[in-house]
Amino acid sequence: SSGINAEYGRSLLEYCCPLWHPSKISDIQELESVQKAFTARITGMREIHYWDRLQRLSLMSLQRRRERFIIMHMWKILHLHTSNDINVQFVTRPRFGNLASIPSAC
Repeated sequence: SSGINAEYGRSLLEYCCPLWHPSKISDIQELESVQKAFTARITGMREIHYWDRLQRLSLMSLQRRRERFIIMHMWKILHLHTSNDINVQFVTRPRFGNLASIPSAC
């Protein structure tokens, strides 16, 4: 069932996602292929297109989940609900709202 995917598979694929958030299309597709293969094994889902399977199973793509997590984490840093251990600097601009500046790792 999709519960197994949500509990086990996703936790492994999403471990430390803010640290290794892939930007190369090939890396994103490789990660997504794991969930794609897993959902195809669910009874009655093999012949259904991947994006339709996600919708029927009420799942998001791994890429979308990573993006959502990063947005929520930035909101928590901005509103002091979690530590700012990566030293994100926020600048408020009247027309555009808050702009986050993340220092480079190098």
